[in-house]
Amino acid sequence: MQPILDSLLEYLALSPTSAHTGSRSAEMLEKEGFSRLEPGDPWKTAPGGRYYTMYSPATLAAFIVGKRPPAESGFRITGAHTDAPGLFLKSEPYSYKEGLGTLGIEVYGGPLLNTWFDRDLGLAGKAVGSDGTVALYSIKEPILRILSPAIHLNRDVNRKGFKANPETEIHPVFSTVDEYPALRSLVAEAAGMKAGKMAFFSGELVSLEKPVLAGINREFLVASRIDDIASCHAALHALFRVRSPESTAVVVLFDNEEVGSRTTAGAAGPFLETLLERLSGGREEYFRAVARSFMVSADCAHAVHPDWADKHSSQSRPRLNGGPAVKRSAMQNYATGIETGAYFFRCAERAGVTLQEFTGRTDAQAGSTIGPITATRTGIPTVDVGNPMLAMHSIRETSGALDHEKMILCMVEHMA
Repeated sequence: MQPILDSLLEYLALSPTSAHTGSRSAEMLEKEGFSRLEPGDPWKTAPGGRYYTMYSPATLAAFIVGKRPPAESGFRITGAHTDAPGLFLKSEPYSYKEGLGTLGIEVYGGPLLNTWFDRDLGLAGKAVGSDGTVALYSIKEPILRILSPAIHLNRDVNRKGFKANPETEIHPVFSTVDEYPALRSLVAEAAGMKAGKMAFFSGELVSLEKPVLAGINREFLVASRIDDIASCHAALHALFRVRSPESTAVVVLFDNEEVGSRTTAGAAGPFLETLLERLSGGREEYFRAVARSFMVSADCAHAVHPDWADKHSSQSRPRLNGGPAVKRSAMQNYATGIETGAYFFRCAERAGVTLQEFTGRTDAQAGSTIGPITATRTGIPTVDVGNPMLAMHSIRETSGALDHEKMILCMVEHMA
């Protein structure tokens, strides 16, 4: 298992933003012999061929063409998402106040804001040159810091909890002097551009703590962005293990799940449908293929928390390293039905993996995934699954190291 965990740790370390996840995924696919297809070019594929395509810097699909046409055998699809909750710089972020250079942020998704304070933070994103060129950058130095108020200024914090207004009370600091141009120059340098040639840049705050295996037996995976970057890694490595499938095996990685998926690069966009129709060979063939297809939507699940156990359903207690969880919701927050859930249990049985089940408390609103969205758009039967984790949406999340290989084995059985 250690080689796959080493690969996962590297993947997480090289994925500070969704675009970096997309770029790293493309590099892995190239190394595994997948040929790139451009969306605007004619596609010529052959049975057994291994291909990938980039819809956006953070949305992509990879596939192995099956022995039989999709109209006769359908698709076996595995989906995940490349984005994670976090803090993004505003388009005009800079202000100098009280002797400190500060930056304004916007909240992306639902991060646990209190976990971002008093951390060593870097910056990552995209830079656009004056000639229109786009480059990714990642500054892996502690240039930013979000500062907590001292307890003397917030005496009730340990009794009432820490709350901060993201507009007025969360401003990363980077200097004691008024030198925003120096920060822009640092970004340009990291992007491989001259400062005067960089027209715009985006920025996401990044934890500089490395992904690690923790615990006395190294049984915990601790990192930023485990949700849902670990599922992306598992899906790709499962595809790498597939050889000569009967049905076309597809991995699709979407952006923007954490903000509802309603973007062109998200699961509510056109990418998956157009991809499948293109691979089917026509509209009629696409409809026939969809009727024979199945999708696994992989996104992390909540493990039961030892100190907050009453926040979990008394009938649903997933634990770390207990195996992937099948996620169900009567309110259809997840796409799992009794038939699709049974399908994944059969996959796990063939893989020799024990599964768990997750349902939320009846008196609490559950999260959702790409599963219901893609199932609604395509009509493809779908099961929602995920490895259990703790501290979901924290800047440092925790999952079970042993569960990663188990998820890969189940995905292989689904796509093989």
